[in-house]
Amino acid sequence: MALDRGGQAGMDSNGRQVGGEIAPADAGEMASVSGEAMRDLLEVSRELAVTTDLEHLLPLICRAAASILHSDRTSFFLYDEDANQLWTKVAMGAEEIRVPATAGIVGLVFQSREMLVIPDAYSDDRFNRGIDLKTGYRTRNLLTVPVFDLEERAVAVLQVINKNLGRDQGVFSAGDRMLARLLADQAGVAIQRFHLQERALEAMAMRREMDLARRVQEALIPKFPPKVGGLRVAGWNRPASTTGGDAYDLWETKDGRLAVFVADATGHGIAPALVVSQARALVRVLTDDAFEPTEILERVNARLAADLESGMFVTAFLGLVSPAGELRWCSAGHGPVLVRTCSGAEIVELIPPAPPLGVVPEFLADACEPVMLGEGGWLAVITDGVTESWSPEKELFGQERLVECLERDAASGPEAVIAGLKRELAEWQKSREPSDDQTVVVVAVGGGGGGEVIARQSDKETE
Repeated sequence: MALDRGGQAGMDSNGRQVGGEIAPADAGEMASVSGEAMRDLLEVSRELAVTTDLEHLLPLICRAAASILHSDRTSFFLYDEDANQLWTKVAMGAEEIRVPATAGIVGLVFQSREMLVIPDAYSDDRFNRGIDLKTGYRTRNLLTVPVFDLEERAVAVLQVINKNLGRDQGVFSAGDRMLARLLADQAGVAIQRFHLQERALEAMAMRREMDLARRVQEALIPKFPPKVGGLRVAGWNRPASTTGGDAYDLWETKDGRLAVFVADATGHGIAPALVVSQARALVRVLTDDAFEPTEILERVNARLAADLESGMFVTAFLGLVSPAGELRWCSAGHGPVLVRTCSGAEIVELIPPAPPLGVVPEFLADACEPVMLGEGGWLAVITDGVTESWSPEKELFGQERLVECLERDAASGPEAVIAGLKRELAEWQKSREPSDDQTVVVVAVGGGGGGEVIARQSDKETE
């Protein structure tokens, strides 16, 4: 075979390209493959079929190529799609190498999707001599093969270096090219199987993380509501299919008030669930020291601002309701929060006086004016997963519908409000999972103490 000095492929006596992109295999190439080589290839194929660990898979491919093709060195470059690089941990006789997916001979083969044979490396301008100069190794010839998966996506490049001088006069033969193609095909399937297994394991890990996040969230929901004077209270939470950071808590403080805490952390998974858990624990401790809501959220904000990564924050509402119905409250970017002071009164939204927790170290909010809830009055704290629920027609549920639900059922008590809102949301969303967690807490004055916490399990039973 001959190669033009300009690095372009020449032609052999049959008019086929040599030294460049190799034409598909023909009967002559098949005939030049020995039975021993085919048996070796079959044995390697069996090993590749049962090897799923990348640390073992790549050396196996390289050793097989060197053995079957009787070469000095081999490298197997995997494609890193995120970095658009070709990289290898296994370059026999060399350290790890990373190159752009468009650079060098491996990049050329990866992009062209064609095998390349270079009979004389130093006569080809595309060959990078720098590695030889650095290592003292002398590259004579190269056989470089693209590797495809079953969907014909290029996933790697196999490079075989220096055919042994005792075999075919140190030149990669037509049989070598055939064997290289077959080995690359087997390697492509093995690499694809590895990636599929990796994705399956990642999915399993994600499911475990989601399950853990759900358990963390469930642990924050009180099993039974506290009984404080004539207050009635009910709460409900429905997690999205990808768990978010909604949580609520209800408890009686040392001075006999009902504490209502609702929070929503950004993101999905275990991280926001743990952040909400931290916020809830801090709030619980600080209410024991008889601080007021604005002071409590100010202190929680200072802690979270120091702890959270940039871009992560928590919206939170904290209300303390006395048995007589006095509501002292503060909201850090949380809403909607709606109140009706007594039967027949107008429904009013409490506007957050402060940004979400963790955004800035300073909690720039004045103390909020208390709200007096009389007979028939109520407080409703909702997360945006309710108002921002989508219908199949891509329409938002919205605050207007929420208010209509509250007005319709409020006279029947918090349990009726939540039951009605759940039915309304189910009809609105049809069979779709919500895109965000949905949380509702309703506190009403009058009608006896206590209430019902509607937990996650009831959702699964009724929906």
